[in-house]
Amino acid sequence: MGFAKVFTPLAGGGAPLERIAALLHDREAIVVVSPERRDEASRMAPRMRLVANAQPERGMTHSLRIGLEAIATAAPFGVLLGDKPFLRRATLERMEASLAGFDVAYPVSSAGVPGHPVLFAARARALVEHLSDGDTLARARDDRSLRRNALAVDDEGAFLDLDDPEAWNAREAP
Repeated sequence: MGFAKVFTPLAGGGAPLERIAALLHDREAIVVVSPERRDEASRMAPRMRLVANAQPERGMTHSLRIGLEAIATAAPFGVLLGDKPFLRRATLERMEASLAGFDVAYPVSSAGVPGHPVLFAARARALVEHLSDGDTLARARDDRSLRRNALAVDDEGAFLDLDDPEAWNAREAP
């Protein structure tokens, strides 16, 4: 939305990429960034593997396909958006456990609204790889050929999306 959200410190301190790096510190994690932000991302998330996307204007699905190239084909994978940096560790762990026996797992609010992260079993990889530019992750998440697990969670961090600078600057980090 016109500003580098994951690199912009929140009013309560810390940039989202730093928060996400702390959340994922003990997991293999890949961050897809534009080439001109690679050094900054490396400083904020030194343990994460960085993959450059020279065409970010092609959208999230393009970034996702680039990230998938860096992941073993037999491995499960997930998408945690940079503008949703408030996910609690306990929610992430519940989401990871909820993938067992399913092809896709994702949180839903009490109102039935889907959130993030969205986790996929390796079986879903081909479907995700074939998303077109401009498609949303929801197309793969909701595909009827996949066994889906929509897990009810009460973690605001799975749903809170800060898309404009005013909301970003007003938000206190929990």
